[in-house]
Parts: sequence; structure tokens; C-alpha cells
Amino acid sequence: MEINYNWKCDQEIDIPQKHEDTLKEDAESRIFEMIKEGYYQGELCTSVRFGKDIVPEEDEDDGLTYSGWWSVSYGA
Repeated sequence: MEINYNWKCDQEIDIPQKHEDTLKEDAESRIFEMIKEGYYQGELCTSVRFGKDIVPEEDEDDGLTYSGWWSVSYGA
């Protein structure tokens, strides 16, 4: 199984290095949840507070917002 995903910052800036680990963890958690539900591709969206924490949707103004996509393929 090969999983691919990509994030972009909605504020059109480079992703700060300190956010990369948090985004990786968030993507993997969401992707594995969706795979269990039978999906093989989908969208990603989250917001990360400047101190590295995932921000609840209602508090998105407190951080940078990110969106992206993911897909999974199964080798032969």
C-alpha cells in the first residue's frame, strides 16, 4: 500500500518547518480513518496554531489554515 498526500497553506506562504510534523500526524490520522471507511482518496483540511497545535474549526482565525489531498494505491 502506498499513501500519498500533499498540504498547502491557504495563506499562500511556505509551510513553516515547525508545522510539518503536526500536519503529518493530522494527515495520517485522517487518512487511516477514511481508509477504514472504504475511501481511497480525499481532501485534507486543518488549521495549526502558531505554537504547533491543531486548532478546532471554530478557532481557525488563531492559526494558519491548510488544505490538501490524499490518495492510496495498492501494489500488485
